[in-house]
Amino acid sequence: MAAQIQTLFNEAVRLERTGDIESAIQNYKTIIGLDPHYHLAFQNLGVLYAKQGNHKEAIPHFTNAFKLSPNVKNSYNLAVSLFKIEDYEKSISFLKQTLTYEKKFLSAHLLLAQAYQKLGNDDKTEIYLKNILKMEPNHKSAIGGLAMFYYERNRFPESLKMIERYLVLYPGNAQLKIIQSEILAKQGNYKASANLLVDMVKKEEGFTNFNQVLQSAWQEEDAVAKESMERIQTKAKKKLKEFQTKLELSKEDPEQFSPPDAQEALDLSLLYLFNGNPEKAMQYLVFAQKMKENTGTEGSSAN
Repeated sequence: MAAQIQTLFNEAVRLERTGDIESAIQNYKTIIGLDPHYHLAFQNLGVLYAKQGNHKEAIPHFTNAFKLSPNVKNSYNLAVSLFKIEDYEKSISFLKQTLTYEKKFLSAHLLLAQAYQKLGNDDKTEIYLKNILKMEPNHKSAIGGLAMFYYERNRFPESLKMIERYLVLYPGNAQLKIIQSEILAKQGNYKASANLLVDMVKKEEGFTNFNQVLQSAWQEEDAVAKESMERIQTKAKKKLKEFQTKLELSKEDPEQFSPPDAQEALDLSLLYLFNGNPEKAMQYLVFAQKMKENTGTEGSSAN
């Protein structure tokens, strides 16, 4: 029996590698029928279903694998699938279990930050992102996640510090540069803010292919930052819609309308950049610069 099961298991693994997933699944199910305590068959079945995006089907197999062999891999796999079906509380429970096996498992810390963010627990989100940086100071996702976490909560000095750190280590993120520019403006450093945007639209590939750059700015592992950016972009779209409605009500020409001051022009420029319209953004940025040059007052205290 043991030899037969091993042969079936080896064949299932081979079928996986050649891409014959359905046959591999059947082999694993046959193994389970012969030996319902063969945890590797449950584990691999769960992985196959998870890769197909079928996490509801994966969970019972990961659960069985964990019961038969409680270890870091089975615990984490189960936590991930629970997270994917939005059962965040259970996911957190298994992620914490994962850390009892391997305290410095960075992926578990990162997923805990994501899960707590989903639940709106700011304190725990920040704790787990910081935990990652204690173990790996240059961790891309943790730095980006904290940058956006602080920004959304108006903790601008902390956000700016994280953004600068991120861009030194991983240059080229157009969305973070937009956030950086906005924070500088909010802090009164109008000149630095405007110069940063001008430099970006002149030098970045993003000015000619901005939509593509914004869409590809965050990778899958940067989920904490990506989710924050998606919320910000949604708010930006709402603000732009409100702005356009006001233009219609005031019977102004939207193409020719000029905001009343340089700061509002800069804000509009940032909103258009967030929504992938660099041409319109540049119109308002140029206007903002002209306003400053003409008045010599906007942001002068921070020069």
